[in-house]
Amino acid sequence: MMKTKKKNLKELKELAESTLITLQPRKGYTDKFEVPFVNFEGYTDLFATIEALLKVCVLATQEDQHRPPFVKSPIYNIRLTLELACKLMPFEEGEFLDKAYKLF
Repeated sequence: MMKTKKKNLKELKELAESTLITLQPRKGYTDKFEVPFVNFEGYTDLFATIEALLKVCVLATQEDQHRPPFVKSPIYNIRLTLELACKLMPFEEGEFLDKAYKLF
């Protein structure tokens, strides 16, 4: 039984190291994480950011005739925002959590 638990913990550690890649610990901080181009305080902050990006796109697609003049190309901006949101989705972490659940 103890041997199985040690094996599971080793497998869990290897799984975490190979799949938890979207957020990396921020250098010099114990409670901050980052991706190469954005900093987050954790997964909740990451998910809130993704939700905000998607909401902005929903609003932008409503074709408000009174959009600010600095938004020259709304379709292009919507596409870039959606691409960023897709890149931020932590699918690897979800796979890790699914596999970790099965181990325990």
